[in-house]
Amino acid sequence: MIPGTIYRCTSSYVFDGDTLNLDIQGAVFKVRLQWVDAPESKKNNQNSADPRILEHWEMAENATIALKNLVRGKALIAIPSGKDYFDRWLCDCYIGTISAVNNVQTLLCKLGMVLSFLPFNRYAYTSRELAIIRGIITETANANRKKVGIWSKPDFILPSDFKKLTIL
Repeated sequence: MIPGTIYRCTSSYVFDGDTLNLDIQGAVFKVRLQWVDAPESKKNNQNSADPRILEHWEMAENATIALKNLVRGKALIAIPSGKDYFDRWLCDCYIGTISAVNNVQTLLCKLGMVLSFLPFNRYAYTSRELAIIRGIITETANANRKKVGIWSKPDFILPSDFKKLTIL
């Protein structure tokens, strides 16, 4: 993949609410949706009786299902910006056409399945990127106001805080 290039693709596998494999003409790339953060999925070796942790894992499953439902069998467009710490491609993804209303990250925010995880160190955004950021902020705020998805849980552990927990 080349940053900034537009790729027509399909989803071949969804790992969780913000990570999936994209098939681009037979080549498969692991992609992390840029600028959003989904609840953390339960790892095979983890167990807990804590209701808040169980609730987080349940919402992670819901986010995974929501992403699967959004992308399954659909023509997608991916625009990578680079790689992350885990060697995944950070991408903006769209369903069908490049438009704010078809942006996968914004749609997941609208469903209350992910939170904004916006950049703090970049300032030279394209118009397309600004539209996504605006959509993410707007739809996250709307979902929170309407108490949709994770926002329906008053004591929900945010993904950034959940990652700091030690769960055996």
